[in-house]
Amino acid sequence: MWIKVNANIPKEGAMNEALVDGNDILIARSEGKLYCALNSCPHEDIKLTLGCIKDNRITCSLHGYSFSLNSGQSSDSDVENLQMFGVKQEGNDIYIEVQQ
Repeated sequence: MWIKVNANIPKEGAMNEALVDGNDILIARSEGKLYCALNSCPHEDIKLTLGCIKDNRITCSLHGYSFSLNSGQSSDSDVENLQMFGVKQEGNDIYIEVQQ
């Protein structure tokens, strides 16, 4: 199911936050594409929007673990992968795909 998100479309290399069904999510733009993920590092539960995007990876500001924006895969095998969501843009609106 696709849900419209109340968030601005981020600029290249930037992230925005939104609250969807009680979950804090991030929406990022990297390499011209939108990505959406849970806004919480699986390692220490800190907001990933406090980090940065480089080489199509989001890096946590606390311990430096990074996650692929394509797949959510963690840079460290001891840290869980990032929960990702489908995302699409229609005009000035953003929609994310959530499981029912």
